[in-house]
Amino acid sequence: MSTAPDPRAILDAWLAGSYVRADGQPVVGHAWDHDTVYRYTTALANWPVYPAGQPPHDQSWFAYIGPRVWQFTADDIRTWAEELTNQDGSPISQSARARAASAVRSFYTHCEDALGASFRRLPRRAQLVGTIPTTKQELLSRDQMEALRSAADGYRGLMPERARLAVYLALAGLRPGQAIGLSLLQIQRHDQNAPTWRLPAKNNSASAVSAPEPIPLPVVWALDDYLPVRTWRLPHSSETTGPLLVSRLGRGLDRVTFPKLIRAVAAAHRFLAEDAAGLSPDLIARSPSPFAA
Repeated sequence: MSTAPDPRAILDAWLAGSYVRADGQPVVGHAWDHDTVYRYTTALANWPVYPAGQPPHDQSWFAYIGPRVWQFTADDIRTWAEELTNQDGSPISQSARARAASAVRSFYTHCEDALGASFRRLPRRAQLVGTIPTTKQELLSRDQMEALRSAADGYRGLMPERARLAVYLALAGLRPGQAIGLSLLQIQRHDQNAPTWRLPAKNNSASAVSAPEPIPLPVVWALDDYLPVRTWRLPHSSETTGPLLVSRLGRGLDRVTFPKLIRAVAAAHRFLAEDAAGLSPDLIARSPSPFAA
């Protein structure tokens, strides 16, 4: 390539679902789901970390590889993946490293097609991060789920009504993307005896929603406590529209804030405090709901 192309522009066009090949042929790609767009953007272009006692930095692939983005080696990807951490600086799991390495491989595979580039046979993921052992998926116990419900009920931190509802959404089985993607317009309260919601579909685009489903009664109670104090702010939200869960500035919560909120609630409970830092909203959503019959 005579003139080095901008990798971020290529990534944005690819994830947007359309790009132009090296021969000038426009291509309309498949529609990416929100989770994949978030994961690829994070791994490749924007992965901020805030390690204790150290300055924050971006550990994304583009930040790591810098001007050698088109002259990388397999060892570069391997070293980068080995150094990845969570936002607080703690080591990430082996499966998370594998997903990050896969995102890099997928990007360069796309570049081979879109730019006519050649990277001399990209190494397989297993060659970069090793074989991921398969383990039985652990879930939270019913006692832990009940403790989290109790923690939400007794939480006295910042915006406690919002925190309680966020935890209740996870306890009801909503994945993080569903919880932060839920808007007021998807909640139907016409029939006060049987309110329903249309949940954002799991691992799909924000526009895809489920058929109307009944809202668990405890979640309805948490909604009733939260809505009068919901901090909506134009133009991001209003009293009747916009994201359900909002910040003090009226913006919808993101995938960083939502887990922090859940963990802050768990940390306030003596039964959960020790494990709160590693508590995942996804894990909560998969575990047996205390609201289930």
